[in-house]
Amino acid sequence: LSVPVLLVAALTAVVYVAFFSDTGTNIPTTPAPITRDAPKVARKAKTLDALIAMPPEQLADVDIAEMNLLCAAGLPGAENLGIDKCLATLDQWAARVKFETERHLYRAHDPQWADHYKHSENWLRAEMLAQVLNQDCGVHYNMERIRDIDFRNSKDLLIHGMIDDPNGGTCASMPALYMAVGRRLGYPLKMVLARGHIFVRWDDGHERFNIETTGNGGTDSYPDEHYKQWPEKITDAEVKKGRYLISLSPAEELATFLANRGHCLLDNGHPKEAFDAYAAAHRLAPLDPAYSGWMRQAEVRFRPQGRMAIDPRGFRQPRPGNRGRPMMDVRAINAHNRRLMEQRMRPSRPNGQQPGAPQPYQPPTPGPPRP
Repeated sequence: LSVPVLLVAALTAVVYVAFFSDTGTNIPTTPAPITRDAPKVARKAKTLDALIAMPPEQLADVDIAEMNLLCAAGLPGAENLGIDKCLATLDQWAARVKFETERHLYRAHDPQWADHYKHSENWLRAEMLAQVLNQDCGVHYNMERIRDIDFRNSKDLLIHGMIDDPNGGTCASMPALYMAVGRRLGYPLKMVLARGHIFVRWDDGHERFNIETTGNGGTDSYPDEHYKQWPEKITDAEVKKGRYLISLSPAEELATFLANRGHCLLDNGHPKEAFDAYAAAHRLAPLDPAYSGWMRQAEVRFRPQGRMAIDPRGFRQPRPGNRGRPMMDVRAINAHNRRLMEQRMRPSRPNGQQPGAPQPYQPPTPGPPRP
């Protein structure tokens, strides 16, 4: 073909597309290319001391994974911690989630799949996040912690136990990891406390739903009313006080990580260092009475009774016979966990949609130091 003929053909095609676009006709377009580039998250704090010294308003700019990993530094189970390497792995996982999500995003509107994804791209994004982390990246619950509640190993409390490590996590750590990967993709994920449990909430101001991160690798979602009863009852009065079932701020998220650091230190026989971690958490979330209560418990381990700096009045006291764990009956939770695990071991339902079983995490009143 001659050049003039080719030019005429090209101009004709341009006019054709412009005409039908103006009249509202749908012209098939080539989808944007899928990129495997990992979203990079820059570090903002090099040490835990530098992180704690930041004003609360600056913490919104700090990667939640960086905060969590800094709280693991120096703890038993984190002797070989490489924070930069862990963050790079999370970047790669986020890229993998992005690729798989974009590849399947059409399903949110495909009649064959739309009901499953509630006709919501956000729901699909949340489910793909859970599935890729579980099935492709190996993120899983540490089943040993169901019956053996132990705060001595930081891998069960903070996210490094799930990054290039077979240990697995618990509901203390899995929500933070899901949020770290999801926030790299711009997802509006929030951390939420129930009594004895932590879950994730998607809330962009228009669409809001809860995400249970400790199930079977899918996206189990339960309403707030579910968490008022499970794993332990929460009253409406307690909800109004603003501790449970609210979306935490970045400062409050860091406070939960510092508390986990304190639990690990306390159960490993370092009450003074545990006190310091609890005190930092208390400064970040002063309205939460748990942190001052844990300060008190740590202080009685290293300071004579007559020289207490923390006034014990008003702090939650341990239930009689519950070995200093005021917030949960361990035996009841373990029995509940066993029932859930029996359900999970049964054959799948015919349609393959067997619901997952969220695994509660014993909340954080550590026991006495162990040898």
